[in-house]
Amino acid sequence: MSGDKTSRGAPVRAFFTLWLALLFTPLALAQSDLITKARELLDAKQAEAAYQLLIKESEQYAGNPNFDLLLGIAALEARHPTQAVFALERVLAVDPNNERARLELGRAYFQMNENEAAQQEFSAAKGRTLPPETAKAVDEYLTAIESRIAATKRRIELFIEGAVGYDSNVNSATDLSTVAIPALGNLVFTLDRTGQEMDSGFFEVGAGFNFQSRFLDRDDLRIYGGADIHFRTPFDEPDFATTIANGRVGLRFGRERNAFLVSLLGQKYYLDEDKLNATRDMGGISAQWLHAYSQRTQFSVFGQASIQRFPDQHVRDVNQFVGGAGIVHAMQAQGDPIVYLSAFGGVDDERFDAFDHIGRWFAGVRTGGQYTLNQKTALFASLSYQHSRYGADDPLFLERREDDFFFARVGLDYNLTRNWTVRPEVQYSNNDSTLPISDFDRWQTLVTIRNRW
Repeated sequence: MSGDKTSRGAPVRAFFTLWLALLFTPLALAQSDLITKARELLDAKQAEAAYQLLIKESEQYAGNPNFDLLLGIAALEARHPTQAVFALERVLAVDPNNERARLELGRAYFQMNENEAAQQEFSAAKGRTLPPETAKAVDEYLTAIESRIAATKRRIELFIEGAVGYDSNVNSATDLSTVAIPALGNLVFTLDRTGQEMDSGFFEVGAGFNFQSRFLDRDDLRIYGGADIHFRTPFDEPDFATTIANGRVGLRFGRERNAFLVSLLGQKYYLDEDKLNATRDMGGISAQWLHAYSQRTQFSVFGQASIQRFPDQHVRDVNQFVGGAGIVHAMQAQGDPIVYLSAFGGVDDERFDAFDHIGRWFAGVRTGGQYTLNQKTALFASLSYQHSRYGADDPLFLERREDDFFFARVGLDYNLTRNWTVRPEVQYSNNDSTLPISDFDRWQTLVTIRNRW
């Protein structure tokens, strides 16, 4: 009987074997043709074309070690190291002993300036038997990484930049020419020219520096900071020229996937370059916790306390407290997209009880991201919204002020050379307010050229 069952089952097994062969043979042939074409493009030094060819099929073939290895190599040669890491890690998850994948992963980390991770991968590869030329290349990478790590123990970066553009509302004012004042029996007043929307072209120059270094001779503790100053002058409205000076210094403590940052901040804001006294002073302290949930995702929690002082208008003085949380995610897709989202809230606590209409609470969200178009060009965009409600009715308009503020920004970063960057961008802001003199919108278009060394 058992022989009969075996003989009867043989045709069934043969049928399923043939069915599986018919099902998967076209897929295997398609993958083989894809890999062959990609290799031909790589051999012809067309790495970007090979990468684009493979990344389009990654959803179908990702997980196959041969495909992922070639995708990782193409991504690396085309300067898409993040995508190379994703692909090569898939190879090593299936085949931990794949020496080529480990070496290429080390190169990818090296391109990303992830020096410790690159050092780990190259050191692991060096512990195995390698061809003499490959072993020599690994040694050269390890030497370069040691030099990088030594350099990052103390680093100073300087920059200068210049911009030219157009501003549709240099004074962030309403487009109304007259306004009724309820506290004065709805008497209608004509606004001064400086209280109305004014447009102008402008130029801007700026310079600054950033630094970081080991602190107390510890690798897990770093001191960082910097300062910058920016001057903006509207061509047609020089009375609204501005100067902003910023300074910051802080400590960063890192432990495994977590980092804790505490910093002191300061700012001076001047309206009209001819005046020597600051229009607004700000000083404060901020704290932040960063957690690397994975290689592609990072969470953050942040808080800041600051004082804002107006030397010529002390009634506007406030103490500000802000807190929030955010997430940054590097997506595994063409263009190496990076997206972020954060939410925040806080209060401006007025210093004088008689001016509680100056204080407010506010809350909002920010989102944005970056998309790499090619080796030199990246597209970026951001969008934010903030709602504010003030503490009491305005004494002139007899109404409590509430604002809905929107801000949008989109532009391109283009790397002319290793140190020179050009950034064209467009910005739009809109403040929808219950007070007519605080209701405005604003367009800005500008092109910024920056040199960093």
